[in-house]
Amino acid sequence: MTILMSADWFYPCHIGGPSNTIYWQARALTRAGHSVFVIATAQGQQSSVPLDKWLTMDCGQVIYTRNPHFYLPFRHIWQGWRTMRKADVVHLNSLFYPSSLVLAVLARLLGKPVIWSPHGELSPPALDYSPRIKKAVLSLIWLLRKQVLFHATCPAEATYIRQQFGPCATVSEVRNMMDIPLPVDRKARPYLLFMGRIHPIKAIDKLIDALGQSALFRQSDYELIIAGPESDPVYAKQLREQIRRLNLHQKIVFSGLVTGAIKDQFYADALITILPSKSESFGNVVLESLAQGTPVIASTGTPWEVLEAEQAGSWVPNDATALQEEIDRYLSMSPEQYQHYRSQAATLARQRFDINANVDQWQFVYQAMAA
Repeated sequence: MTILMSADWFYPCHIGGPSNTIYWQARALTRAGHSVFVIATAQGQQSSVPLDKWLTMDCGQVIYTRNPHFYLPFRHIWQGWRTMRKADVVHLNSLFYPSSLVLAVLARLLGKPVIWSPHGELSPPALDYSPRIKKAVLSLIWLLRKQVLFHATCPAEATYIRQQFGPCATVSEVRNMMDIPLPVDRKARPYLLFMGRIHPIKAIDKLIDALGQSALFRQSDYELIIAGPESDPVYAKQLREQIRRLNLHQKIVFSGLVTGAIKDQFYADALITILPSKSESFGNVVLESLAQGTPVIASTGTPWEVLEAEQAGSWVPNDATALQEEIDRYLSMSPEQYQHYRSQAATLARQRFDINANVDQWQFVYQAMAA
């Protein structure tokens, strides 16, 4: 089968979880014998990445398009139009990136089946940003809704899709998965970890408030490392002011973006990873942390209630008090109980979220659409 995937951000760019999710999915499909073509933009790529030429990679054929502006993706659309003629299925990976709507229309003109993944863009907190533009785009997608299979990563996202496109919208639910890395050698260090882009939807301010009211954290040797790109500089500035106001400037460190082996080591060495987001359709950082055996505190705005059931972490409201109480629990946990959580975390990642062991879920969706 020939599959065309469109992505605004794509590996080796590490801005946002979908850039890696799409890569892992494309690689697993390529390993399973399918022909995968990925049309991506040059956004976030290093200067060493060749642009505007097809590259043979372990995830199939990939082209990184150089466009006049990120939101004027003319070459992205052109390459998508040229390539989709030989595709059996077209998979779009953003509702609001301008090329997605154009490619959806072109695919339907060619009679190509379309799968469309919002990747969290339809959650109420996400829709609060640029609401008028998004409302206009959604009204146009509404016209195509009967000819599209929408992909949801969790039941909540399936609900959001049907709220926007009607109860009869066709939705296939396939959770995000990853190519589980080998665990690195852990060097336990006294820090808590937030990993992700610095943006208001991540609710990092709630986490800082929680640490500010934790006497146990203040009196301990532990610090918080905030690792990720400052995708919202205004919010990043507000966080630094909040840290100074709470007198936590010696306990909280901004490390910037970390990737690859360094990122895995950050996860492995941490006591816990904390994801206090207002909303997530999945939250790749949770899975990346579990893969290194590090338990996670995730907010109830994320679809990670399984952490509680499997004793691989915690699923709590993202208010400061709830976060503080759970953080204190891990800071005072016995070594035996903590090791149990680490073991459960690694087991959960490998048994349920390995894309190579579960690629048949995606093959079934694509084959059903092509048929």
